[in-house]
Amino acid sequence: MMTLRRAVEWCGGIDALGDALNTTAESLERWLSGEEEVPGPVFLQAVGLILEASAAQPPGRSTPDSSDGGRRGNRH
Repeated sequence: MMTLRRAVEWCGGIDALGDALNTTAESLERWLSGEEEVPGPVFLQAVGLILEASAAQPPGRSTPDSSDGGRRGNRH
């Protein structure tokens, strides 16, 4: 579900992600809430969208990685 949340952020909202994935906002909300399992093909499309958007991101601009807790600066 973290992948879908990240895709929602990159696409600018649930409706925009629904358009990109050719699905409804209602389905996305059920998947995001854990009410239903995300279908494999939809998950792969979401991953592709994230990779595409992050590759198009200008150099020097970074988004905090979920694994680093949003830390800034040197970790050591």
